[in-house]
Amino acid sequence: MKFRTIVFLILFAFLAQNAHAIKVSGLYQAAVQVADETASKRNPAIKQALIKVLVKLTGDRNIRSSSDIAPLIERPERFVQQFRYRQVENLEEPDVQTTELLVEFDETALNDGLRSYGLTIWGQERPSVLVWLAHEQNTTRRLVSFEDSPEYLNMLDAGATARGLSLLFPLLDLEDSSQISVSDVWGGFKEPISDASDRYQADVILTAKVIQVLPNLWESNWTAYINDQTVSWASEGELAEIVLKEGIDELADRIASQYANTGSSVTEVIELLVTDVDNLDKYARALSYLESVQSISSVQVKRVSRNNVMFTLVNRGGLAAIDQSVALGKTLELISNNDQLTYRLLPR
Repeated sequence: MKFRTIVFLILFAFLAQNAHAIKVSGLYQAAVQVADETASKRNPAIKQALIKVLVKLTGDRNIRSSSDIAPLIERPERFVQQFRYRQVENLEEPDVQTTELLVEFDETALNDGLRSYGLTIWGQERPSVLVWLAHEQNTTRRLVSFEDSPEYLNMLDAGATARGLSLLFPLLDLEDSSQISVSDVWGGFKEPISDASDRYQADVILTAKVIQVLPNLWESNWTAYINDQTVSWASEGELAEIVLKEGIDELADRIASQYANTGSSVTEVIELLVTDVDNLDKYARALSYLESVQSISSVQVKRVSRNNVMFTLVNRGGLAAIDQSVALGKTLELISNNDQLTYRLLPR
């Protein structure tokens, strides 16, 4: 456990220097527990894995009940790129191993399938989320860290992974303790929370208060600072895992409503000018970034002039889809969207 803690501290120290949006990996794979490795168990498990992936790709946790996905999941095996089995520890019985089927789906085929049925895709570049978790037990309140209560943060992380989000957790070192206390989080005092969060440069700040009221009753209260909005909600359940998962699910719903491309799926051709491109490396970086934006299906260079490159894009979702991605990416900065859509290439 000490080794795990050290790894996380090093990781978060690095992320704190340059957090911003995160390009989330693993969106096209999911694991499902199976009784054995027979085809009769594998086929329905692949369907379950596909539904898990669709939740991450669309941002909709209720996508399972949508009639829109019925044609997609009729033959889920057509989207499978590869699969394998693995043995994992049973959390309820540590001495018992369970079998999981890990399925990876083909990104291009699945994206094409989603678009063919008019379903929107939430791109891989997503907001970074910094979490301040406060816990009360026996009237004692404290901020939770990996060093003292890794199980709670691991629960949060598992819930976020299932929704295609990546979480950051504060180091809770001397610098943090000089700016924020558990009372600030518990009282929802925005100024110290914001000041302490600045060093992590996260797109979204989340605070959570968790209390075990009774042996079989946990309560939690959540506040998220998303752009200029402050939103709050509560959850309760018989287990800590239930309230933490519900809290993260609610956060993911709210983030998806703002950042996932839920606009028009109509394809448009857009000309976009990028300035401050004065060498080959910057040209390659601008081109590579635009090709990585989920809503853009094609990028062509129309004109190159001194310090500027004009790109022609085939884009789904209109200018709003580009604006959302670029705002997160921290690679381009909007200069004008009037007569000519113009962005500036930001320094690394």
